[in-house]
Amino acid sequence: MKNKSILLLIILLSTASLYSQNKRDYKWLFGVNYLLDKKYVEGNIMDFNNKGKIDTVDFYDSVANNNAEISDKQGNLLFYFNGCRVIDSTMNLMDGGDSINYGKTWEGNCGNWARYPHIQNSIILPDPGNADGYYIIHKRAELVYYPVLNVSIPELLYTYVDMTGNGGRGKVKVKNKRIFKTTDILSGYLTACKHANGRDWWLIQMEQDTNTYFKVLLTPDTIKVVDSVSMGPVFVQNSSVGQAVFTPDGTKWITNGAEDQCLIYDFDRATGELSNLRRVMPQDSGIFYGVAVSPNSRFAYLSNDWDLFQVDLWADDIPASLVHIAHIDYFKESYFWSTFNLAQLAPDCKIYIVNGGTNHYLHVINKPNLKGKACDFRQHSVYLPHVNFNNSIPNFPHFRIDEDEVCDSTITSVFGDYVYYRRDLEVYPNPSRGIFNIRIPDGIGESNMVVTDIQGQILKTYKISGILPEKRIDITGLPTGRYNIEIYPVKNPKRIFYGTQVVKVE
Repeated sequence: MKNKSILLLIILLSTASLYSQNKRDYKWLFGVNYLLDKKYVEGNIMDFNNKGKIDTVDFYDSVANNNAEISDKQGNLLFYFNGCRVIDSTMNLMDGGDSINYGKTWEGNCGNWARYPHIQNSIILPDPGNADGYYIIHKRAELVYYPVLNVSIPELLYTYVDMTGNGGRGKVKVKNKRIFKTTDILSGYLTACKHANGRDWWLIQMEQDTNTYFKVLLTPDTIKVVDSVSMGPVFVQNSSVGQAVFTPDGTKWITNGAEDQCLIYDFDRATGELSNLRRVMPQDSGIFYGVAVSPNSRFAYLSNDWDLFQVDLWADDIPASLVHIAHIDYFKESYFWSTFNLAQLAPDCKIYIVNGGTNHYLHVINKPNLKGKACDFRQHSVYLPHVNFNNSIPNFPHFRIDEDEVCDSTITSVFGDYVYYRRDLEVYPNPSRGIFNIRIPDGIGESNMVVTDIQGQILKTYKISGILPEKRIDITGLPTGRYNIEIYPVKNPKRIFYGTQVVKVE
């Protein structure tokens, strides 16, 4: 009887631990499909609850650029923010939620289907002193006309949401309140880390054209700059977007994109101090963009436009640990190469990387805790129902930093019927004058094969029995150019499809 009681206690404790997991980042919104004859924008919502699924959603405003959202601890969406407006969970404008970041830049960009400029300039944090309150931290951009036309960010702001307002749909109580002002804050790079006390939040912000870091602390009483320090290289705003993250254990702060190099600092969660700078400088890899860190906090992944790299943060010599994971495979959709851009560690323990241009795909690092190519990186392997605007991915901190698990690896049935994992398809000769031989993957069974142009328009369709090892197709009647060939199995429990790009020449 005693052993049964102990077993029951263990089960109850395990169940309590499972249901106490913080799910504030379990809903991801992105995508943009403008409907000129309707008053909304179609997009995608990735839901990591209940094993995960992906579905379409009608947005009040797009989440194309400044993409921030927040759910409650059970994973129910509360609201999202796009740099222009606060939208509640019913996809309607929140009470008081208009005219955020108001100014000439807002007037020029926040009309129908808003696209406030700049990326990674917004993040949403729970109020440490009020379970129903949330701070939206954001940057307001100003146009500068002299000596050349440019965009300046003179101040860091906050907007406050009270979720008890408007019948539980939320109400904006304070908006566009200044946290601090300086000459010019670097665009992008906005992230946050839980304080060592498990309640407050740290933010690190950099001043443009200097090497000054501002330490911002959010407490139950205030949000303010508590200190600043000058060290390391000067931050110059270049053509890269720029992303910064804390490791899931909160021991390091990493940025990719500053002066085309990755900066790695040790971080003290109690004091907010940065120290022990290490620089990583991959060469000839395009523009520097994104960074995300594995759930075990060991490996940082640097997505640099054309290439993906991995760095071992536990190595004695971190810069020397740099390894190359992948180069883009030149997959193209809607005129854009499928490049490597901003990255985000997800609740399913995978890292998702968005494309630099507008398309339907996400890249995925399936096993980010593993070294080198064992991380199982797959290019453009997750298909979204609606196109995703370039660089659009939610900006979340690590909400489970003090929990036993920073993510849930049991979320394995990823995204249901809407998402497909892409595998390469072998075609020869390629290029050709229009006759292509396609090797049919083993065990694929009955399938549908389509030939599309690079805009995604279906030009030819074929039925595949799965019995013959090859299929010959003839597109000699189509103009010279690039085409996509894709095979979708009819019975497809794993949601895998096969594809490649072919070139027709004269």
